[in-house]
Amino acid sequence: GGRPIVLTIHDLQYETYPEYTSAAKLRYLRTVMPKSVARASVIAVPTEYVRSTVIDRFEVDPERVVVVRHGIEPDIGRGARSEEELRDAYGLGTGRVLVLPAITHPHKGHEFLLDVMATHWTDPDLRLVLLGGRGLADDAVERAIVEHKLSDRVVRPGRVSDDDRDGLIRLADALVFPSQYEGFGAPVVEAMALGTPVVCSDQAALAEVVAHAGLVLPLDRDAWADALDRVDTDRDAMRRAGELRSESFTAAESGAGIAHAYRLAAGR
Repeated sequence: GGRPIVLTIHDLQYETYPEYTSAAKLRYLRTVMPKSVARASVIAVPTEYVRSTVIDRFEVDPERVVVVRHGIEPDIGRGARSEEELRDAYGLGTGRVLVLPAITHPHKGHEFLLDVMATHWTDPDLRLVLLGGRGLADDAVERAIVEHKLSDRVVRPGRVSDDDRDGLIRLADALVFPSQYEGFGAPVVEAMALGTPVVCSDQAALAEVVAHAGLVLPLDRDAWADALDRVDTDRDAMRRAGELRSESFTAAESGAGIAHAYRLAAGR
């Protein structure tokens, strides 16, 4: 139609890591995306990182591309079960807990994290909880768990309810997120809002979203070696910084941002 169009682009991962996209989907995206961008009056993106990649890739007028951050609701975690209930339900024992909430896609970093568990985070009471469904790397993740002899320390409940996800993140000593690519990275904001320290990679948009409110590390195994010790030392400060940072990512502000994009498209 001839009406103004607001197009949302969450990321351009298919261009950065085409090997993680099926051949058919890659052909589709590379055909449709340029046409969609050309038709759009305004393009909404979640971060400055994605904004810059869209402008560079499609040679778009920067005035047409606006950042609309994702936001979280203020009642996040309100329905979560107690730590005692969750530890019992998921067999977490009494030791430290780490959570990675992500489908086992190749870029999410599960294998990297398992390597760190095997080489540096060797506390026998430490539990790594892998939340989320099966992705293209699931078989490789299962093999890595066996090869690294981590079956007793890795818990894989798959998909869980939103309340249990929030509760598990809240009780965790840290949310660990070694992703190679994120256009935004909602789990790190959810963790900060729930008072959980964040340890993440410095890739793509994650450094922008977390800023100085967490440990933002290169994807090098040795760089992650002392991360848990640093979290233990700075836990209170990291919690305060994370909670403050999460206040920049509210549902209300996200809604205001998309409303601005529509007004801009309508010429108002």
